[in-house]
Amino acid sequence: MLTTEREDGFSLVELMVTLVIFAVMAAMAAPSIRQYAENMKTLATAEAFVASLQQARGEALRRNIPVELILTTASPLASNVETTALTTSGPNWMVRQTPETTEDPHVFIEGKAGAEGGGRAGQGTSVVIDAHTSSSIRFNAAGALVGTLATVDFKQQGATCVEDGGSARCLRVLASGGGQVRLCDPGASGAGDTRKC
Repeated sequence: MLTTEREDGFSLVELMVTLVIFAVMAAMAAPSIRQYAENMKTLATAEAFVASLQQARGEALRRNIPVELILTTASPLASNVETTALTTSGPNWMVRQTPETTEDPHVFIEGKAGAEGGGRAGQGTSVVIDAHTSSSIRFNAAGALVGTLATVDFKQQGATCVEDGGSARCLRVLASGGGQVRLCDPGASGAGDTRKC
């Protein structure tokens, strides 16, 4: 009587079925992974902006002179510290000491390209910055905000925010009169949620 030994392993059919199942699962997960990556770019850019605002306030206190953070379309380099290319929609920002007199120059402290926080240095950024009405946030020598509450929103290009019924996580930076800087989520709405604005 002939006996055949069974070979261990997978048949070609079993392997193909497994690959098809894996491909379907990967295709279903791809949109949420892409959205997660975009949300992380928005978060990184907003956190970098908060750090720059905190640095501006700290430098105003340390130097005992007003310091401002400006949104600009110019490259955020020391050579562009006197830029007049201010905008309420970024994409770059610069921290600079304001001159004591009209004849004095601005003093460059720090500059950031918006694409740096989004992980795309040297390229454009998918994060949109909207400072609403002001292209400059200034702190006086005591570290207090000059003017009223400053609000800066961070959104994703071509995406709808969660609070507007979309899936993109948008963030907001608030600078209050006493100089406090806070990052919050306009889409958070729970009663005890510390992320809400």
